[in-house]
Amino acid sequence: MARYLILGAGKFGRLALERLSGQEAQAEFLVVERASQALAAARSLTSARAQWLEAEAGAFLAESLNQAEAWDWLIPAIPEHVAFIWLRQGLLAGTDWETIEVPALVATLTPLAIRGREGELYLSRARHLCPDDCAEPEVCPVTGEPRETPLYEELAALEVPGFRTAVISSRQLAPGVGGFPPVRLAALAQELADLGGKALVATACRCHGVVHALERRSRE
Repeated sequence: MARYLILGAGKFGRLALERLSGQEAQAEFLVVERASQALAAARSLTSARAQWLEAEAGAFLAESLNQAEAWDWLIPAIPEHVAFIWLRQGLLAGTDWETIEVPALVATLTPLAIRGREGELYLSRARHLCPDDCAEPEVCPVTGEPRETPLYEELAALEVPGFRTAVISSRQLAPGVGGFPPVRLAALAQELADLGGKALVATACRCHGVVHALERRSRE
């Protein structure tokens, strides 16, 4: 019996709940959503074995670090980079790490790269709207273009001068539903704990990803 932590009760959070519960009737879910109306709406639309919590995702993760092993999978279904907000509000809060702009070299990996307000990059191999039930095949079902090497592998292999890279790979758990083991967040923090200089923190699936950059201020 799998245990899932779903962050977000909007369209994609509800799709994740419906599809995962359809695959395994005995699966257990905790759905975290900061908007009470969205939480209530999602709750009324499903009969899955779910618990519901009104909370902000980053704060919840920071407070629940020691409970990471309580869930087998974390499903990010919010418009934020979950790994990054967890780091900033969790183990790196109050430390000497600061957010910087992701180097432009990273944008060369995909046809579409959009820079966010904190200098992060949102990467996509698709210029079209993907089907919400895409199974991440090795050939794009819309364009017929090859997708043999996952984006998370390309990010991990990319050499960016002056940066170390940590990548969380999002795995397909159901059509259109991706996630990763939440214990991976603790491992990510450990990777950065003893690291100096600059780091790229990325989460990606086969075709899409988000990358933030951090720099550790020198200690005097």
